Amino acid sequence: MSEPPKIVRAHCNECGHETRHDVVMERVHRESELIDPYSGIAVHWATTHTMLECRGCEEVIFRRVEWCSEADPMDSGEVTYFPPRVSRRRPGWFEKLPSEYSSLFSEIYSALHADSRSLAMMGLRTLIDVFMSRKLQDSPRFEEGLKQLVAQNYITTRSLEVIKAAVEAGHAAAHRAHKPSPDQLEAVMDIVENLIQHDLLTESAASLRKSIPPRPPRAAKPNTSEKQE
Repeated sequence: MSEPPKIVRAHCNECGHETRHDVVMERVHRESELIDPYSGIAVHWATTHTMLECRGCEEVIFRRVEWCSEADPMDSGEVTYFPPRVSRRRPGWFEKLPSEYSSLFSEIYSALHADSRSLAMMGLRTLIDVFMSRKLQDSPRFEEGLKQLVAQNYITTRSLEVIKAAVEAGHAAAHRAHKPSPDQLEAVMDIVENLIQHDLLTESAASLRKSIPPRPPRAAKPNTSEKQE
């Protein structure tokens, strides 16, 4: 009688959250090095490769865990997933993006999945620059450009302060070696995605209005107040 499969919990990119996985196959490679032959002290390390299958969507992933006896005893090891864990899914409107946006967004999401938060923040700062250059004919200084976006109703005054915070975070990542926390990065992602989505919806609404045929003129109602002869 075969043994039941070992079950572990791991992040599933398809399901978008942590799920139960069957361990399809596992291999452990162990090594050690004697440090002091008199006391018998040695350093041990191991690499565990595991193939996992999600019990929900059946997506298969590969996990590598590297462990060393010299590390923190409470640390179970450095874990790497292939493909990398997706920390944020692309929005449903991603495929409708112009090429200037889509290429940058793709690099930003790749940086997110690799936990390269500083690179992702720099990309978001650049994305705001691209948005500004698409909307304004000239190339004003950044602060002046933001004011023009408000004046031309591309963004609201309330949104302006939020975008300034996102820009400052990107500037700090680029010039002051600032690595934003996951929560900070998520907040800036929300800001920039909402900015780009609102722009797409505005363009879609304008295109929709042009495609709608005009309403036919109403026929004049007969004057019933006149007496019939």
